[in-house]
Amino acid sequence: MSDVRITPATRDEALIVAALALQMDLEAEAATPRAGFLTEYADAWLADSVRRPTWLAFGPQGEAVGLVQTSLITKLPSLRRPVVSWLHVGQVFVVPAQRGHGIAGRMLTVLQEWARANQVNRIQLNARPSARSVYERAGFVPASERLMEWRA
Repeated sequence: MSDVRITPATRDEALIVAALALQMDLEAEAATPRAGFLTEYADAWLADSVRRPTWLAFGPQGEAVGLVQTSLITKLPSLRRPVVSWLHVGQVFVVPAQRGHGIAGRMLTVLQEWARANQVNRIQLNARPSARSVYERAGFVPASERLMEWRA
């Protein structure tokens, strides 16, 4: 789907981030939504958004169709080693109607480009068996039974 636009999520898009996270939770765990959850999630994301780089995918009509949410981890300075940073991917989600069009792969490519540009040398994630092929196509390799990683 070449007309999908993938951009870093902005503070003004906090409710979109929350809505996609809610949709993912509802689909994955058959959870019951609770009143005020969208605002609760959006507020929590806003409070920590600098350490949680997030990207959104938008379809041709401007509708949100995907989300990649990460946590940026940076080791504290040391005299013995350089300061290194890595990303842990917490969520990769594409709305059901848009799956199978390569959107997740394109979002991972954008994430890898951001990592290279920001001196982030590794991206890691816990992969469900059903999603491993998406990550493998994006260059991720198994680091353990569930953990996969990509290195710049």
